[in-house]
Amino acid sequence: MPKSRFSSLSQAVEAYYEELRHFIRRRTGSRSMAEDVVQETWIRANTTTVDLPDNPRAYLYRMAGNMAVDHLRRRQVWERVEQPLANETDEHGIQTLETVPDGAPDLLEALTSQKQLVALNAAVRELPDKCREVFLLYRGHGLTMREIAERLSISDKTVEKHIARAMVHCRARVRAAGREV
Repeated sequence: MPKSRFSSLSQAVEAYYEELRHFIRRRTGSRSMAEDVVQETWIRANTTTVDLPDNPRAYLYRMAGNMAVDHLRRRQVWERVEQPLANETDEHGIQTLETVPDGAPDLLEALTSQKQLVALNAAVRELPDKCREVFLLYRGHGLTMREIAERLSISDKTVEKHIARAMVHCRARVRAAGREV
């Protein structure tokens, strides 16, 4: 069996990000939904406990496709209840949300995941330039530490330090956004 070029499923999502986004966009007809689905795919891939499958690409297509169906279903539910909810007001004329749709916990989970992804993206942008470059080559492009060192003409130890610094920083930001990592 050939060894996978990925060390984690989330790394595979990063490698196939554009491909998955185009796939979901064609399926849903929505650019923003495609972004949401692929971001949620990364978050689920990052938190899953399953072993790296033999064919990570096919597994991710299936995962993202299923999430796209879930998003479409939630949107349909939301559209059915949005109008009745918009008409409900309290005694002061303020809109109330007394009726919670069946998909509400999933929606809350998706919003929490988006908040965490925004925090992660912000954390990566906050990194010093060289640290960010090393981190993105490592996590985003799947290069080994040795390959990064050679590409950037820096020592293996420097690459290690940049990656460790980036991981600590990103974990702190994601924790602050409400996820225990």
